[in-house]
Amino acid sequence: MAMSDTISVENGTDIILAFLFAGGSRKTENEEIVGTTRLDKLIFLLAQETGLRKYLNDFSFEPYNFGPYSAGVFDAIQALENAGLVKVDTLDSEGYLDEADRYQIELQAGENVDSPKTTTVYSLTPEGMKVASALFNALSKQEQDELRALKIRFNSINLRKLLQYVYRKHPDYTTESKIRDYVF
Repeated sequence: MAMSDTISVENGTDIILAFLFAGGSRKTENEEIVGTTRLDKLIFLLAQETGLRKYLNDFSFEPYNFGPYSAGVFDAIQALENAGLVKVDTLDSEGYLDEADRYQIELQAGENVDSPKTTTVYSLTPEGMKVASALFNALSKQEQDELRALKIRFNSINLRKLLQYVYRKHPDYTTESKIRDYVF
């Protein structure tokens, strides 16, 4: 991807990059997002509760097993990983408190909890940092603030608390949830 002075944010994939670039409560920039469920819910909240929704029309969210879900988010992440912009690591999840929640969730949903206890971590590659930084800086100050505020508020909280927020605020997206009783 050629870098030019006229880079602009055009779609949800660009927003994912800019969002990964944004700082959160632990780092001033490139704060990784831990867990696939968390990534999906954060992008959902950006689409529902911020002025960035105009960029996120390519992600249609629907009610699913764990609340709102968009296959488009994962297609975008896959494309970004293939392009060498996003690093997707699988880590032993012992260190992640919210993964304990995930196993509890899987247990509630009747899924196989003997699966290896790993979690997925999404972050930017060095090349991804360059592109994401340019995209982030192409956003208005207000849009940058919205990305940061949402990341600070939700990226480091317990997964169950994040799900509770999403489920309470957007009940239309929980109709197919296998874990609704657990979340509440």
